[in-house]
Amino acid sequence: MRGEGSVRAGQDGAPAAQGRAPKAAVLGTALLLCVLVAVLQVSTPPSSHIASVLVAVPAVISFGFGPPVIIGSAVAAVGIRWLLLPAEPQRIGSAIGTTVVICVIAALSCFVVRHVERETARLRKVVSVAETAQRAVLRPPPETLGHFRTAASYLAAAQYARIGGDLYAVADTEFGARALIGDVRGKGLDAVATAAAVLGSFHEAAYEEGTLGRLAGRLDTGLNRFPHDDEAFVTALLIQIAPDGHTEAYSCGHPPALVLHDGTVRELPAGTGLPLGLSTLTSAPADADGPRSARTLLRPGDTLLLYTDGIAETRNAAGTFYPLADRLSAYQRAHPPPVDPQHLLTWLLDDAQEYSCAETSDDAALLALAWPPGPGEGPGGRPARAWRHDDAPRPLRPSSSPERPSRSAETWEKMPPGTA
Repeated sequence: MRGEGSVRAGQDGAPAAQGRAPKAAVLGTALLLCVLVAVLQVSTPPSSHIASVLVAVPAVISFGFGPPVIIGSAVAAVGIRWLLLPAEPQRIGSAIGTTVVICVIAALSCFVVRHVERETARLRKVVSVAETAQRAVLRPPPETLGHFRTAASYLAAAQYARIGGDLYAVADTEFGARALIGDVRGKGLDAVATAAAVLGSFHEAAYEEGTLGRLAGRLDTGLNRFPHDDEAFVTALLIQIAPDGHTEAYSCGHPPALVLHDGTVRELPAGTGLPLGLSTLTSAPADADGPRSARTLLRPGDTLLLYTDGIAETRNAAGTFYPLADRLSAYQRAHPPPVDPQHLLTWLLDDAQEYSCAETSDDAALLALAWPPGPGEGPGGRPARAWRHDDAPRPLRPSSSPERPSRSAETWEKMPPGTA
């Protein structure tokens, strides 16, 4: 899992023109070449043809400079060649031939460099338009959402891309703050189009549907109406947080959110259902209010982390999965509260990259919502009520497999590896 992406730094801006060496190194190489030719031409027999090496000077200069400098280097190389003629006065024909070759190579170098510059400028414009379109699809979350400070990060598997098949969104509605994170089966432009369809449905339905179950139904209906691969589906996790901290979660086959508090990491309970796009596989009658979500209570000082499997399924050289819960506990020990959500996500992506043994093959999205602690106060400035055991999210339990990251027992199993 190497490289950067996303809404975070690392893939910002257009790719630079590849293969252009530092100018100082290029100029130094060309000067060294000229000096060596001059010294060897004077100190070796005339039959050595050392002066012919000067034809390489314009080509060397083209690795770091544009046409004006290339032409200047060609003039300098021709001048040196004729200054060396007294060392072999009988080889005027060779000097003329070297001059012609230098001019031809200089002309070709100017043409190639100019073409590369034009293509680089065109690529920058295309990338700029693409980045604008990608930002329109995957909107950055607001800095605050209700009581929460928010942050999002994205690492796209495709080089130079800002988004891929993972998605996230937030909305401040009359039902409370709502958040979505999802993972589209597949990669590439088809996955981006599917993600855009789900996000479009969410930004409309999140303000209209009263329950997360009905909201999931709207997203599923919108995805099924969108022309896409018959085998395409989207795992998603929906979160709703009321102003008093009561939180609901509904998982459409997606890993559960994690709650960070006082050095602990817990799973947020979630109702479960099929991934979006697969509702046609079941014949069960639909509930008027949609499937039920699971409820819990968040407190000031809690941080909610939503993620996709691009993070949880990162492997090291031994093939062991990234220990997400353990690393989050380590982060809390090293960084005292309150949690800065953007710093948390930046640290987490960097840590996962260091843990990984190879280039990333899957997109990774992260969404964090941090509720700053209030001294002696509960939500909304009211005195904090007693924390009941049944309010607490489930603690993470050791995975049955030492290599697999912890997952909810009710989480829908995805298709075979590599299909999502």
